[in-house]
Amino acid sequence: MKLAYKIGLLAGAAILMLLLPARGRTEQMQRFDGHLVHYNALSTDLLPAQAAAQYKLTRSSKQGLLNIAVQKAGEPPVPVAAEIRGTVANLAGQRSDLAMREIRETDAIYYIAEFPVRGSDTLSFDLRITPAGGARPYTLKFSKNYVTE
Repeated sequence: MKLAYKIGLLAGAAILMLLLPARGRTEQMQRFDGHLVHYNALSTDLLPAQAAAQYKLTRSSKQGLLNIAVQKAGEPPVPVAAEIRGTVANLAGQRSDLAMREIRETDAIYYIAEFPVRGSDTLSFDLRITPAGGARPYTLKFSKNYVTE
């Protein structure tokens, strides 16, 4: 195998691991009526440059990235499309709407949104998630601490 091809495979795997829901210790997951919602928020400066370019994301300690994946519970869980609406707010009450983008890759469906991070702060996320074919939205609320330079 050519070296460039091997490097490409490794880079692709690294990108997917960063953008798909986290596993293990850092996993955040909520169960709703037969659906699993995996979520995480991170600073975009943690993304590899290649991943940021591929998804047209700004790499900065002052820019955050929300990542959501919805699955129908089962063995194995099955990715499902969803409508996701929400806001992010800082401790001072400044609120921003989240513009979610759907990403489909092979056997995965996930949603990402960028948001500003102004200084060190705790950001609160308030999301309404309606899986495809769902009758009502699920409410997901969580907070994330950010420390910027």
